[in-house]
Amino acid sequence: MVKKDNEQSSALAGKFYEEKDYHRNDEVSIGLATTHEQVSDNYMGESVPPQGDQPPIPRTGNRGDGENTI
Repeated sequence: MVKKDNEQSSALAGKFYEEKDYHRNDEVSIGLATTHEQVSDNYMGESVPPQGDQPPIPRTGNRGDGENTI
């Protein structure tokens, strides 16, 4: 069980931005595309607030108790 979780984590951690991420619907690809866009905009000095269709980023800890640890 632990080995399988480690393999999945390694596969996920090894993922990096690809142009195709803009057209994919999985959570990691959406996150990578959004982050790439934010970094690119800030680098070029053209930062624009996101439109209302973006889901909010949850600000909760990973302990599972719902307590905000950030």
